[in-house]
Amino acid sequence: MRRGAQWRAQGLPIAIVEEIAFENGWITRGQLMESAERYGKSPYGQHLKGIADGEIMLVPNQKS
Repeated sequence: MRRGAQWRAQGLPIAIVEEIAFENGWITRGQLMESAERYGKSPYGQHLKGIADGEIMLVPNQKS
């Protein structure tokens, strides 16, 4: 199960574009941090910061 389905059930965001880009190597950790700083202390910004800091682990894509 992809994280999106889990989040939808919990009432959390379904997709975070920066997270997807970072997971796929399309943006660097520095770019992810810049995005996190733009969102400040909002839940979205804190989520991005958690990913960049390694506090939130990305779940690898799994093919069905």
